[in-house]
Amino acid sequence: MDDPIPLSFRETAASKTEPMIEAFARDVQNILGEQGYLINDRLQMLLVAARDALRMEDVCITQIKKKRVRILCATPSDIWPQSVPLKEIDLYATGQMIRQRTLIAAEADKATPITKAVDLSGRTPARYIGVPILFDGTVWGTVEMSGSAQPDGFKPDEITAAVFLAAVLSVPLALLS
Repeated sequence: MDDPIPLSFRETAASKTEPMIEAFARDVQNILGEQGYLINDRLQMLLVAARDALRMEDVCITQIKKKRVRILCATPSDIWPQSVPLKEIDLYATGQMIRQRTLIAAEADKATPITKAVDLSGRTPARYIGVPILFDGTVWGTVEMSGSAQPDGFKPDEITAAVFLAAVLSVPLALLS
């Protein structure tokens, strides 16, 4: 393909009464269902959709491979490292996610289950959510999002959307390894 054609999910505005998770799930389905896009382009589009739906600023997908946690794609890409050795991953919230195989949601004042989430860029964002990407009992990577504090905190749909995205990414990420 010469130039990618913008996907239709951007052309259809979600109705104000439609729950965020339904609009996000439709966007994900459209991104994955459209023909002619490379996997990296699809991953990038998924990150943009997740960033917008979850009211975040920075998003990345990681892959665990050969004793390293490497960034597959990120928005923006210049703040994330290319990779982190697995032996150093415990310096970041990513290490806890991988070890405990559980979601981490942290906000400036209400951080649970950790006090301060340090993302892979080395920052302690005011708002952070990370989900391990699990397939067949193995952690293949993570989805991590960070941003500015929101006055109403995390909404249940936002947590559901993050877990949904990790589930959707589990098979492609396992196949890429």
